[in-house]
Amino acid sequence: MTYTLRNDLSFCRVDDRLIFLDIRNDRYFRLSSNLERPFIAYANGNKDTGVGSLVERNILVEAPGSQGRVTAVNIEYPARSALEQSCQAKLHLGSLVDVFITVCSIRRQLRTRPLRTILDSVVAFRPSKQPRPGSISDRAVEQLLLEASGEFRLARAYTPVETRCLLDSLAMVKFLARRRLHASIVFGVTSDPFSAHCWVQAGDLVLNDTVGHANAHTPIRVI
Repeated sequence: MTYTLRNDLSFCRVDDRLIFLDIRNDRYFRLSSNLERPFIAYANGNKDTGVGSLVERNILVEAPGSQGRVTAVNIEYPARSALEQSCQAKLHLGSLVDVFITVCSIRRQLRTRPLRTILDSVVAFRPSKQPRPGSISDRAVEQLLLEASGEFRLARAYTPVETRCLLDSLAMVKFLARRRLHASIVFGVTSDPFSAHCWVQAGDLVLNDTVGHANAHTPIRVI
């Protein structure tokens, strides 16, 4: 029998230890040494290692008919930041209203709905809003992303809600999707001391954070 990581679970390695993000239960955690060793061995291809305890704890699940893969997230590290580039973004009344409604709506959802449900709704929202592949050049898309993310940040300053990385990243991704622009939310962590953060990224371009701050965190999940 082969196994894979549960869909709503992801992990990364930080300072020679593994950190897990469980979006089903909205928590980060580490494995004990007795569980981490067989997990690493299985992820490294040792299929003979005992994984019973990992299966019992619903960390690994059966993957019948497949090879079973356990891999960490793979994404380009940010090399550029929209915050650190000049862009002549313009603020429009429609964007003020859009950002205000989106931020308030997501804040309410974060208080009343599970994180997994909110993230699933963002994933479902994006496809119908995206342009067809090849319908616009990469350079043109990047310029549109710079302008739209800049407009979001301008409008966000007029929304009387305290800024938070998760709230604002979710709101920015939906704001961009309405303009037929795709971007991902990247969750990242540090260890010793532990901290969690997220930001919006398209390719190697981070849209609502600096390169240095984003790169100080190890990516653990991409939405």
